[in-house]
Amino acid sequence: MSEHKEIPLQLEKPFGPRVAVAKLPMHIVDNMNKYCDNVIAQGDEIRKKHDKSQDLVGHVAEELHCEIGDELLRELGNVLYGACSALYNNDLIERGGENNEIERLNILGAWFVRSYKGDYNPCHVHTHSDFSCVVYTKVPPSIGQTNFRNTKKRHATEGYIDFIFGSNGYCTPCSFTRKPEVGDIYVFPSSLLHTAYPFFGEGERRSFSANMSLQFKNNQKA
Repeated sequence: MSEHKEIPLQLEKPFGPRVAVAKLPMHIVDNMNKYCDNVIAQGDEIRKKHDKSQDLVGHVAEELHCEIGDELLRELGNVLYGACSALYNNDLIERGGENNEIERLNILGAWFVRSYKGDYNPCHVHTHSDFSCVVYTKVPPSIGQTNFRNTKKRHATEGYIDFIFGSNGYCTPCSFTRKPEVGDIYVFPSSLLHTAYPFFGEGERRSFSANMSLQFKNNQKA
């Protein structure tokens, strides 16, 4: 019998989109909630002007447009720039492409999603942008490790976010399902299918989303 020798093993990810995942410091989350609460406190007429829920795919209570340049959201903008740049550069390195010097991140649209019992976001993509994001700033207690309505189900999904790509197969999962946690941020290609499942307890699930594109120096293309 020949002697068994261990050989170096490297796991690569040659297929599928990348998702940047991080945890925001609580002071950034607090500033985001403060911005959203300030809009809410201005009354129904102002909220109606900010509410874009009729134009977006979500079946939720409100989707409030916001200005990322506001002082309360400025640090978040820096985080988004770093995440999008990291995703782009990581892909560039693996492809062996020529470096494009990034000049800035353009925020093409940003909004807070306020959802309650039974609300959900159907499976969708974001158009006319390169990257999108989800940041959770409030998560109700009913969204947890077990289902609130159907406790017999082995896997919890109520209130979760699900990213979907390709077809399911052996060693080839087609979904990336995660439980929302306050401060969680996900940055991903805008073309990546994703959905938010309904939850059934009391309280607000509040998240922030944005559509973004990188701008390069000397009018270089990605």
